[in-house]
Amino acid sequence: MVRREGFFVQYFRLLSCAASILCCGCQSMPLSNLPGVSQQAVDTKSAEQGKDRPDGAQRNSPYNMQAKEIVQQALDHYSNGDLSEAKILLASARKIDPGHIGTFEIEAQLSYDMGDQKNYLQSLRAIRAASPHDSEKQSAIGTLFFQAGQTQEGISCLLRAIELKPYDEDYALKLAAFYEQTGRSDEANQVLLRALHTTPGSRRLPIALGRICEANEQWSQASIYYAMVVNHFPKNHVWRKCHARCLYYSGNYKAAFEQFAICRKNDPESLSLSEMITFGDAALRIGDLEQAQHLFDDVSAAHQHQLIHVEILRGLCAINRGQNISAKTIINTARTKWPDDPTLLQVAALIPSE
Repeated sequence: MVRREGFFVQYFRLLSCAASILCCGCQSMPLSNLPGVSQQAVDTKSAEQGKDRPDGAQRNSPYNMQAKEIVQQALDHYSNGDLSEAKILLASARKIDPGHIGTFEIEAQLSYDMGDQKNYLQSLRAIRAASPHDSEKQSAIGTLFFQAGQTQEGISCLLRAIELKPYDEDYALKLAAFYEQTGRSDEANQVLLRALHTTPGSRRLPIALGRICEANEQWSQASIYYAMVVNHFPKNHVWRKCHARCLYYSGNYKAAFEQFAICRKNDPESLSLSEMITFGDAALRIGDLEQAQHLFDDVSAAHQHQLIHVEILRGLCAINRGQNISAKTIINTARTKWPDDPTLLQVAALIPSE
């Protein structure tokens, strides 16, 4: 029995490398999604600006109204594809009202479309400076800076957005994604943790934290966050599988087995091949050989007995359960397909002779 068990453990040590996982990311945002571009660039949140800026009354001056009209004309030319005329009109509007944010926003779009990176970045900086109390614009500009390769400026914008609205988890999630894409996982983790302390009932923050920890193979920590996610979404087998997987890799095989079992009970088709094998391995590691063999038998039948490593596992389970006739049948059948496989020969040698 000692000899068989040793081979069992050795084989599983090699096999466990085959169970794979993972994902996360930040989606890019086109310039047209910037709050204020298009018609909103002309109607510039005047009520909000009146509160935040000391010159709110000045925004409604005749100069501002005249600039608005010219900006609208520029926008019409832009929509018709006449970029040069739109740019001339914007320059005129800026002479009349240098602080009109609509000119910066449309000029940013124009510079982007014309491939003028220098003016594009200058326009983004002007919008950022003109909207210090607008968290939505700070967030949008931050994304555009990041896409333009100005990572630190993008991060600064997102930090400002979080400062303005610390309870808006969208900004923390976006900033964490920026950090992740630049290989700064620890900083991403810290941003999300602070946000979770601020909004402890969040459903999305534990998901992001779980994915970051999982990607960095911090299995125990990832399992804690996924447990929070499962509490929020008890019927979602995707998150329960993530939880089970991280429990398994953290060495908590009993809890992993229980979570995989719930997934399979609720949806028999929910587990992938690698997850079924991990499920079976968890059963083996907690000493439930009968359940492990049932799982490997199901996998074998589903794949028409064409997976050699699964046939080896079935044979080993049968041997360790004392079902020598069954083990002999499994291994001999496998050897007809893979007659020269050395592992099958080793397993065959473990079957007691009658």
